[in-house]
Amino acid sequence: MVAVWSPVSDVNKHVYGLSVFFKPSQIVLYLRMCLVYSAGATSTSQSLMDMQDDAPLIGCYVQSLLSNEASPYSATKGGEANPVHIYMDLLQQLLSAVGGIPVMYCLLEVVSVCPEKLTPNFVDKIDWIKGLMNTNKEDMRELAAQLYAVVVSTMSGNELRTAVQNLIKTTKDTHSPETQHGAILALGYMVGRYMNKRRSLMPTEPTPKENEELIAIATKAIGSFLDSESPLLTVAAVTALGEIGRNSVLLIPADGNGFTKLSLVDNLLARIPSGKETGKMKERAIQTLGFLPVGDGEFPHQKKILQGLMDSVEAKQVELQFTVGEALTNAAIGSCSGAARDVWTCTEDQYCPPDNVKNNDIVPWVLNSVLSKYISSPNPHVRQAACIWLLSLVKKLSHHKEIQSHLKEIQTAFISILSDPDELSQDVASKGLGMVYELGGEQDQQELVSTLVETLMTGKRAKHTVSEDTEVFRGESLGKAPDGQGLSTYKELCALASDLNQPDLVYKFMNLANHHAMWNSRKGAAFGFNIIAAKAGEQLAPFLPQLVPRLYRYQFDPNLAIRQAMTSIWDALVTDKTIVEKYFKEILQDVISSLTSNMWRVRESSCLALNDLIRGRQADEIIDRLSEIWETLFRVLDDIKESVRKAADLTLKTLSKVCVRMCESTGVTAQRTVAVLLPTLLDKGIISNVTEVRTLSIQTLVKISKTAGSRLKPHAPRLIPALLEALSVLEPQVLNYLSLRATEQEKSAMDAARLSAAKSSPMMETINMCLQHLDVSVLGELVPKLCDLLKSGIGLGTKGGCASVIVSLTVQCPQDLTPYSGKLMSALLNGINDRSSVIQKSFAFAIGHLVRTAKDGSVEKLLQKLNTWYLEKEEALYRSSCCLVVHAISHYSPDVLKAHAGVALPLAFLAMHQEPEEEKGESAEANLWSEVWQEHVPGSFGGIRLYMTELIAITQRALQSQSWKMKAQGAAAMATIAKQQTGSLVAPHLGMVLSALLQGLAGRTWAGKEELLKAVGSVVSKCSVELQKPAAGQPTLSEVLDLVLKECKKESLVYRMAALRSAADILESTQEDRFQEITDIVLPLIKKNQPASASSPKHDDDDDDDEAKARELQTEVLLCAFETLGKTWPKTIQTQNQFQNEVCSLMCDRLKLSTWRVQLGVLRALKVFYQGLLLLDKDHQNAAVLTEMLSETCTALATPLENKSYSSVRTDALAVVELLLKRIEESDQWECLSERSRQQLQRSLATMETDSRPDLKDKAQTMRRKIQALP
Repeated sequence: MVAVWSPVSDVNKHVYGLSVFFKPSQIVLYLRMCLVYSAGATSTSQSLMDMQDDAPLIGCYVQSLLSNEASPYSATKGGEANPVHIYMDLLQQLLSAVGGIPVMYCLLEVVSVCPEKLTPNFVDKIDWIKGLMNTNKEDMRELAAQLYAVVVSTMSGNELRTAVQNLIKTTKDTHSPETQHGAILALGYMVGRYMNKRRSLMPTEPTPKENEELIAIATKAIGSFLDSESPLLTVAAVTALGEIGRNSVLLIPADGNGFTKLSLVDNLLARIPSGKETGKMKERAIQTLGFLPVGDGEFPHQKKILQGLMDSVEAKQVELQFTVGEALTNAAIGSCSGAARDVWTCTEDQYCPPDNVKNNDIVPWVLNSVLSKYISSPNPHVRQAACIWLLSLVKKLSHHKEIQSHLKEIQTAFISILSDPDELSQDVASKGLGMVYELGGEQDQQELVSTLVETLMTGKRAKHTVSEDTEVFRGESLGKAPDGQGLSTYKELCALASDLNQPDLVYKFMNLANHHAMWNSRKGAAFGFNIIAAKAGEQLAPFLPQLVPRLYRYQFDPNLAIRQAMTSIWDALVTDKTIVEKYFKEILQDVISSLTSNMWRVRESSCLALNDLIRGRQADEIIDRLSEIWETLFRVLDDIKESVRKAADLTLKTLSKVCVRMCESTGVTAQRTVAVLLPTLLDKGIISNVTEVRTLSIQTLVKISKTAGSRLKPHAPRLIPALLEALSVLEPQVLNYLSLRATEQEKSAMDAARLSAAKSSPMMETINMCLQHLDVSVLGELVPKLCDLLKSGIGLGTKGGCASVIVSLTVQCPQDLTPYSGKLMSALLNGINDRSSVIQKSFAFAIGHLVRTAKDGSVEKLLQKLNTWYLEKEEALYRSSCCLVVHAISHYSPDVLKAHAGVALPLAFLAMHQEPEEEKGESAEANLWSEVWQEHVPGSFGGIRLYMTELIAITQRALQSQSWKMKAQGAAAMATIAKQQTGSLVAPHLGMVLSALLQGLAGRTWAGKEELLKAVGSVVSKCSVELQKPAAGQPTLSEVLDLVLKECKKESLVYRMAALRSAADILESTQEDRFQEITDIVLPLIKKNQPASASSPKHDDDDDDDEAKARELQTEVLLCAFETLGKTWPKTIQTQNQFQNEVCSLMCDRLKLSTWRVQLGVLRALKVFYQGLLLLDKDHQNAAVLTEMLSETCTALATPLENKSYSSVRTDALAVVELLLKRIEESDQWECLSERSRQQLQRSLATMETDSRPDLKDKAQTMRRKIQALP
């Protein structure tokens, strides 16, 4: 102490100088702590009640300082007498300057521990103490009252009496409640201290009568405040009466009227259950009740007090029951209780009651009541309270013969409480069991252990009778399992002890499981379980190797009570921070084996323990068990219990992070980790039926692929195919269902979205990571697996992913891939005819890249196979596949296509003539083929010329095809060749082309055969000159016409029209005269098909569609027939003379009776007819015939010229009139245009002078004037 205080020369300076940095209370508490340590105590609590426990030790030390005048401590720098006096002076000055409860307490403490030597210093400071008793702080007044009592009680008799009288007067001063409060407390403490002093110093001498009367008056004065309206004064009165009752007999009547012992007991008991009273009031009332039998060995209402306290149990007043337990103990043992001691100078263990004290011990009655009535109560609150009382009795009266003789009954009582759902009840009972065990002898202990173990392991529990008032479920216990779950903590502790073959250790565990917050409170800490726990820890130390693995896991138990208990045991036992490292393998083994326990609680705690254990570990520590841990956790992740699944998920995420970190390192360890981890994730993880397992496995694989880098290369042949398969496995199955139910367009859009999602998935990301590190050493094993997947893979994602991988390989390692390109192309080609257009495009895309790395022979075979497919397979899938592949090669490997243009481009030329069917998307295919052709030829003319031989060969194959559609396509292609090569298609190519076309014309009619006719017409028309030249193998013009005219006689009107048009084109271009044969075909058609004339009534709107189509066909037939007549009108005079009248009459008749469209056709044919009519030439004139024909024509032309509805009809009619006038004028045969005909024409032309079209109006006027001007 000297060392601490010696630098202080000026106290005020010290206080005010340091107040900037420290509060005065902190300085004082630090000084007191120094004093406590110097006295030999170790307490660090700053609670005033806890600090009081150190007072007796401090007292001994202060006594030694004061008595040892020769000590070096007795003199200081300033010549001060003693450090105790310096300490007291400092405290007094602080109180005067700044006050403070801690300062007041420290002063009270140092004076109370040695009152004989230190109180004289305060005799002249009584008024100063009284001033402190009047402050506005309740705690300050209470401490000051105690100091006042200590100081005054050492004075002489007269001074003491005067002080008591003054205090009695002060209590009646109603102006200041604070003053009254301080006075009441001081009165109680002073009387109590005086009586205690007399009892200890003069036990046989009676109290002087005048003093006795004064004390009786003081007691009654205090008692008068029990019914005060001020709770402050009531609490003070209860405290004061308790202090008097603790030290002596209350000098009031036992019963009767007025203030009696009975009325006091009733008053205090009534306050305990009252809802109006504060917690402090209830606590003081209970304490006072417990004190009354302590100071009065003959207190008449002792049992009433005890019974009243035991019957006053209320819910949610747990801490109060610790006070009740203490009061019961004091009241039960009565005058022998340690509560009668001077708390400042004597500890409870040191206290020994005087010999002449009357024994009023009724512990047997109290113990019997608690055990028989309250412990077995159906009310859980009462059972909890009874358990706390019993613990207090065992703790305070451990050596009492009644306790010693009933240890078994007490243990049974505590065991029955262990199964209560309330945690505090369980905890109190467990502490009680530990204390009971320590109290027994060796034989008793064996019996106690066997009873406890049997009860815990079998789950037997006491039966509580249930009445209508019984509370079955307490507040928060509703929902807990009613199967003895309350015993779970103790069952685990018992199992732990049994596993060690030391059942008695269960008591040690109970002592260590010191987890409830109540034990940290002032009331709970008073039981000193921390000391018991420390001792139990030492006894359990030899069993650490067996305990550590189990305890480690128990710290993560989902049951809060078990977790807290086991954590307490762990904290008490494990002082070495490296204990987990030391027993790591044992802990890991225990945790892994417990992951699949049949108890969900064990599984969950094992997951959480493993999560904690592996965090931050090095690879070497867990790599041997890594695969086992992953597989086991995958199983647990599918647990039936949700909380277990969550725990497993948490652990797996931690394990994933640990493994990824392990793979980041360099060296053998990382390589080994990858080798151990990948098989587990691939074989068990990503193909699992459990969504969470798959997701976590994929996430881990992605992270590993990013960190492991080139270490993945040896595992790529296994990793990549597995991930590709997972692309389909992990896709929601509902997408396949929707795809099947969707339309073609919807399916295509959906499949594209699915493939896009697969390519951007984490699996594909991992695959791309692996591909970066591949080389020839891995491809030999990888390619066959990719081929197998392409052939056997069923999912859209898998197929698309394979194609994507192949494309990546062509970029990453093109040279290494060359030996395997053929196999891959073959596999892709086998799967390209997939129903999904998206897969077709993906495979084509892959082939388009793969041909770059393939050998020429492989590419040639590929293109030949595509040619064969296109020409021989009729399914649209094959054709679309061919289109996509060739287009992809053209787009991504144009150099390869150029090298094989002789095979690819003729196919493209043929395919671009495909007749599109919009519904099947063939129009888009034709566009793609056209794009391929145009990209690789120097213009269409030059391309055909360049690849003529190949083009003719493939078109011939097309024409010889069994498919009518292919024949038509070949014909269309042949027609294009002919059109593009006008004048350049010569022998032998011309003969080859015509022979192939004519060969195709033979036989029955089929859809698309019209194209052959168009081609024949086109070829002959364009190459008519060449056909005149004889050549080997080349058909003559006559042969061609015979075959075409034969086709004109087929039954199908549509086909017959195509044949007629073809024949017309040939005859028009070659000027051949086959009009006789044409009329034999055409004239019956015209006569047979007679649509209603323009003047006929219109059909009703509700005519059938079939009738409408039939009428439309009739019109088309007539148009074709008249067009044919016009085009085939011969140049030979004999034929014209034979048919000119008939043809002219036919056309004039149709001109009058037909619809406007037919009229247009007739007018155009009529124009061609008169254009080629030889009668209008000067060499072949025949006036009579011409006159008749012109007369008939002019009459017929009146109808179209006067047609007001269709200007096109009027226009063509004017053109015919204009031609006639021109030809007549050229041949100078105006006489053949009769007067009647002229007038007819003028009338018709006159009607057009009001025409809406100015050009027609002007032309009609001009021609009219010309006719008028004729001679």
